Amino acid sequence: MGFFSYLRSTVLSKVVMAITGAIIVLYVIVHTAGNLLIYLGRDTLNSYSAFLHSLGPILWIIRIILIVSAILHIITSIKLKFENWRSKPTKYAVKNYLKAKFTSRTMIWTGLMILAFVIYHLLHFTIRVTNPQHYYPEFYQPHNAVSSVILERFDVYRMVVLGFQNPLISIVYIIGVITVGFHLDHAIQSMFQTLGYNQKHYFPTIQKCSTGIAIIIALCLVSIPISVMLGFVGGGI
Repeated sequence: MGFFSYLRSTVLSKVVMAITGAIIVLYVIVHTAGNLLIYLGRDTLNSYSAFLHSLGPILWIIRIILIVSAILHIITSIKLKFENWRSKPTKYAVKNYLKAKFTSRTMIWTGLMILAFVIYHLLHFTIRVTNPQHYYPEFYQPHNAVSSVILERFDVYRMVVLGFQNPLISIVYIIGVITVGFHLDHAIQSMFQTLGYNQKHYFPTIQKCSTGIAIIIALCLVSIPISVMLGFVGGGI
């Protein structure tokens, strides 16, 4: 079984789920903060994008860590879900269903929806194959350059605005990030439980914080396509 031999142990599988989940949650938070730079204007967002690409090998290391974490997270979650189904007697199915929260009952399905959304997101904004007509270079002059020096960088701001001006694309993104919010709500709680932070005198606080984080992330990301469609962002493009 090699690399995936940890799947034989339920305990190790849950630890892998928690660690990979933590990596993904951290990335989502940072990614959300980066996306919100669109509200600071074209130059700020494009400079941020140029900075990320200037990291070179470091950026690819981060991407590889994220890809590996996502693969392990998906495979482990499916394995644990099947184990959970096999361990529950049929006569207790209704009782357990009523006890479980909606977010916990739908984790496997929201996870698959998020996978499809992430693939589309990468094809749209990273690989740029779904709407190549939105790709534009930006010619700019650095503040510390000689007046005759003009550089070229990718105009992320324009691409995002043109993308979200399409109502269908905006709707897909709104549904996608709301699904991410639902998934995060339970995922963060499960992560702390797996790592042993589930004492009854403070776990309710963890539950409230996880719900708060999920709502904030979803609202922040949903606000971007809505702001573009209403003309609050990128209205001059």
